[in-house]
Amino acid sequence: MLDRIRRGLPRAVIARRLPAGLPAVGAVAVLFVPLGCSRAEEPAGSPPEAGRAASEERKPRARERIPAYGIQAWQANRLRRPDFGLIRRSGAGFYRFNLLTSSRDDREPPAVRTYDPLIAAAVQERVELLPVLMRSRRKVRSSQEQVAEPPEGPLQHAEWRRRVRFFAERYGPSGSFWSERSNLPYRPIRIWEVWNEPNIAPFWDGRRVDPREYGRLLRETRGVLRAVDPGARIVSGGIASRHSGARYLGAALDAAGPCSVDALSIHPYAPTVERAMQHLTDARAVADSRGLRDVPLWTTEIGWRVGGGGAGDTELGYSEVETPAAQARVLNGFFAASTRRREELGLGPTFAFALRDRVDPVTGRVDNKSGLRLADDTPRQAWGVLVRGARAAPRLPWPKPRACS
Repeated sequence: MLDRIRRGLPRAVIARRLPAGLPAVGAVAVLFVPLGCSRAEEPAGSPPEAGRAASEERKPRARERIPAYGIQAWQANRLRRPDFGLIRRSGAGFYRFNLLTSSRDDREPPAVRTYDPLIAAAVQERVELLPVLMRSRRKVRSSQEQVAEPPEGPLQHAEWRRRVRFFAERYGPSGSFWSERSNLPYRPIRIWEVWNEPNIAPFWDGRRVDPREYGRLLRETRGVLRAVDPGARIVSGGIASRHSGARYLGAALDAAGPCSVDALSIHPYAPTVERAMQHLTDARAVADSRGLRDVPLWTTEIGWRVGGGGAGDTELGYSEVETPAAQARVLNGFFAASTRRREELGLGPTFAFALRDRVDPVTGRVDNKSGLRLADDTPRQAWGVLVRGARAAPRLPWPKPRACS
């Protein structure tokens, strides 16, 4: 899980991994589609009602709109129904979580018991899900921490494709998860994010990051997901903007090809709202230069951490504020700025990081105050900012799946 991976990062990097962003962002103007690329038709039909006979065929959801705001948590895969009820009532009805396969899974089936309860709880509360597909391994000399480990070589890539297919066939349309649970609302996963922050070494197994390598992985993963679900939407892995993000994004898109993604994921962490918006502006320019004006930018992480708590923040210049009131002000400013420029920049949903402060599992002490709520679930002022913004924001269109001729 990414929270475990993050604990294995250098302190300077952990410091910056503050909350995930959440500004509301809006509908994307379809201005240009590159030669050879078009928008695939949306699958027809609507999902059957909960409780319909299990033998009746379930169809993918018809065209819908999605929440403008979402959120992620430090212990992303441990949330249960009361947590999702809280998220739904906030209006930020989108949840980003980590759907990990591992080097151990290359030899054994993945432990779906980790994900089945989470997905069941989310769909019961009508919360949309954005899974982040990653591969990880145990950190040396640690049974708890994990390291992001992209596949290398033909065998690992073959296993990666097999695991991606497994998840798509379980949780996607007509997946085994739904046939086993006909009492649940039918809300198959149809949008998938491929990796997290591939442009920084801690999320690339400490190796030298290579946008061409990631571009190939993105294209490969898209092929598997589309083979299972022709209407699947593919989101590129969240780019850490402060680490030469725009340059990396351009090179990755060049390697992946213009029709490999349906949305671009950006993590525009910055000390100020102005600099965060500049990161989005830069990403938009990169996408437009590749003929991807119709592809929306999703801010899948942003936020400001309260009061420090980790070495290296000043050096890296990451998003830190002194007080909870300051956290609320800057978050509110980002919401306002992104809303004003929604159509101009083609902005999609934005996810706040994090739901609650992080607690060290060994010491029991709070070691990261990035949450919109305290570790004991007391809301900070920023939670009120999210609730007001999410409830007022109009829902956004799904990104249409791109198809190349």
